[in-house]
Amino acid sequence: MLSTHFSVSIQAINLTVTVYAICQAISPAFFASLADAFGRRPVLLGLISLYATASLGLILSQYSYATLMVLRALQSIGGSATPSVAYGIVADVAVISERGKMLGPMLSTCNAISALGPVIAGAIALRTSGYIWVFLALLIIAVISLLLVGFTLPETARNVVGNGMKPIRGVWRTWLSYFPGRKQPHRSESRADDADADASEPRLQEHGKPVWRPLSAFVSFRLVLYPDAAAVLCMIASSYSVYYTFQVAIPTIFDEIYGFNAFEVGLVFLPGLAGMTIGGIIAGKLVDRNYAKTARECNVNVDRRKGEDLRDFPIEKARYQNCLPFLSLEVALVLGYGWVVHSHVHCLVPLVMQFFICAVSTLLSHTASALLVDIFPDTTSSAYASGQIVRCALSAASAAILQPLVDAIGRGWYFSIFAFLTGISGLGPVAASRSKGMRWRQKR
Repeated sequence: MLSTHFSVSIQAINLTVTVYAICQAISPAFFASLADAFGRRPVLLGLISLYATASLGLILSQYSYATLMVLRALQSIGGSATPSVAYGIVADVAVISERGKMLGPMLSTCNAISALGPVIAGAIALRTSGYIWVFLALLIIAVISLLLVGFTLPETARNVVGNGMKPIRGVWRTWLSYFPGRKQPHRSESRADDADADASEPRLQEHGKPVWRPLSAFVSFRLVLYPDAAAVLCMIASSYSVYYTFQVAIPTIFDEIYGFNAFEVGLVFLPGLAGMTIGGIIAGKLVDRNYAKTARECNVNVDRRKGEDLRDFPIEKARYQNCLPFLSLEVALVLGYGWVVHSHVHCLVPLVMQFFICAVSTLLSHTASALLVDIFPDTTSSAYASGQIVRCALSAASAAILQPLVDAIGRGWYFSIFAFLTGISGLGPVAASRSKGMRWRQKR
């Protein structure tokens, strides 16, 4: 549709997708560091405004391919960095022992929207016979999000609000607080450790002003140099690449093997969507339950208001307590899926397997992401952005070699090799984190 409208080749349109993916991988690092330094609210408002502006530009500029590429890049910048900022907000307001019940639904919603979005966009494009309505829908969603954030989302970053007693002004105040009769709250809803927050302020601020330097944008890239972070990042990338690879493989499988049309191919993503949502929610519950169990074993009293000092607490063992059974299940499902589609088994079987594969991979990815933020409590947005960068890089590589390998050795053997690599790249990092993670973290 886009290639016909702009009178360019399909390859040229695919180039816009590549540009989008590049911006998607790079932008979180820059904006996450800004959010850690200046606060979540101004960065989030700026990102949503940028996304809305780019969507409006795509509606108005209908005939320039160069404009299409630039505006799609701006859309990617505005949209891709928001999950890392949102992760930082959760880390600000939830103590470690209760973080899972917020992270699970939040990340599941992000994944669900990304999976459901193409299906809705395709339906809109088919019903309207034009792509403009797709960008109009994105603009409407962006404006609604901007209003919700502007009016209701308070600032949560500790270097801005401290323990909730610091007065805030300007862009850090909600728009609702400016209305007559509305009093600015004297205390933030954040419940993280007050003492830790106050102690971290001198490092993040100089003379009361937030500190951000250009090199701060590279914090997310530098995290991979720490052995404890590298092990967790490897687990994040490995588990996420399973989900991403299946998203790439599914359309071709159900088109070539089962003869589904375009609409039916869109529907086959729904089991995976359901699996991601449920897997994320289960991950959140397990993260909190495992933390409480480990705390009891270590005779640590869980403080649901201030949180705990993790320096001498085996948070790696707590987070990864149930990972090995789920990792084994993931490997078995990926291995079986390849031979199921190779043997042309009834389509219901791979659909059911897609549900469980996406559920397990999401559970593992969310668990590792929670651990990554736990071990970098002062730069939570940058830590999550680091995970985004690594997982996007590995997923892109996996997607690039998918079809050539399938053509060379067939789907059965391809998924067998993929399952083996998934197991190795998951088992090794989990074992390293559980056995050496705390020691590496204490030396850092």
